[in-house]
Amino acid sequence: MTEAEPDSPPTSGRRPGGTLSLFLGRIGGVAGALVVGQVVLGVTYVVGARAISPATLGLVATCAAIGQVAATVVDLGLVNYLVRETAAGRLDDARARAVVAAKRPWALALLLVVGLATSLVLAPDVVSAILLAVVGIGVWEAQNANGLLRARERFARASTGQLVGRVGGLVVAVVLALLGVGTLALAAALPASFLLEALLDRVFLGPAGERRRPGRELIGHHRESLGFGLANLAASAQQLDTPLVTAGAGAYQAGLYAAGGRLLGPLTFLANSLGMVAAPWLARAGADDAALRGEERRVLRVGAGLCLAPLVAAVAGPPLIPLLLGPEYASSGTVFAVLALGAAVVTLNQPFAVIAQNRGHQRAVAAGIAIGLTIGLLATLVLSWWGGAVWAAVGYVVSQVVIFVLLGLAARRARRNGVAGVAPVVPEGPEIS
Repeated sequence: MTEAEPDSPPTSGRRPGGTLSLFLGRIGGVAGALVVGQVVLGVTYVVGARAISPATLGLVATCAAIGQVAATVVDLGLVNYLVRETAAGRLDDARARAVVAAKRPWALALLLVVGLATSLVLAPDVVSAILLAVVGIGVWEAQNANGLLRARERFARASTGQLVGRVGGLVVAVVLALLGVGTLALAAALPASFLLEALLDRVFLGPAGERRRPGRELIGHHRESLGFGLANLAASAQQLDTPLVTAGAGAYQAGLYAAGGRLLGPLTFLANSLGMVAAPWLARAGADDAALRGEERRVLRVGAGLCLAPLVAAVAGPPLIPLLLGPEYASSGTVFAVLALGAAVVTLNQPFAVIAQNRGHQRAVAAGIAIGLTIGLLATLVLSWWGGAVWAAVGYVVSQVVIFVLLGLAARRARRNGVAGVAPVVPEGPEIS
């Protein structure tokens, strides 16, 4: 492992998991950057939404969502698997980065093809289509670079890269709006945000220490990461909510839904930061079941406390959102309030998922998320057809409640079975120049 960064105390010499203050400090640091980044992203959507109609916003958000889901499909859980293996000491930093390098050529080519194929059909114009086609590439690069930094416990640098990327995207949106090409503001800002984050994270990572790994080793790592991939894919399927509202209620209602939904990001930052910090944190507890159970109880208590923030936002959202976006987006305030209730449940779900995954039950987590989101997305489609954007948001709440029950059972079963043995790391193969 590389040395701990100045704002992150070294992990050696502390007991498994460390102190509560250290754990909360890391969550707070990551959460602070994430919430600012998500607020900036929300402002970017506000700038873009004010320059286009709700129908156009719905089409742009649909293309961006497809790109994000495609990036998760291509990743197949590799980045989260590498974070766990590196944090647990079964994989060194240089080799983890070499595995990502081996995957990069075909991953980026596939994402570009998928992005162009979908955006050229759905985007409001050709220029927007070309810009939105790059969203998937930017997301994949940003996720992998961010994950490699988290594996080194460089949370501050990972958060800095994300924040700078979001601010860069906002600058692009504002400049284009001031130049009178507001119709391209959001379509250009979204890929710019992720690509800038990826570039800065690569700078933080420094020069690569190893050459890329051979294809057969990459296949072996993917075999081990499949459980993480299924869970990530199931979770990212929530990004399909806006396309489903488009199918069920039309582009106008999808725009109203997207306006509320894309402002939801700051409410999920606590859940995201808890998951990013808790995964390597629990992995470092090792095979000491008593110590691990103590750290798991700590994670559960923190998750319960953090879920209060979305509940407060649910009350404030309805009167504020129409003031930000304009009177034509009045329904988006109610959409936001309903989605905020679901975000509170998301925060409760995160500790269950991390606990079960750390104990080797990642496929149970994947199954629970997949079942819940399948039910929720079907509800979103049907309810949007029946009652428009507001009722479509109820589908999100339904999905998270189902996931809460299933992940709670999975975590309980994993803890009852004790510390599960983790498969040894994939054997090394010769380097590829």
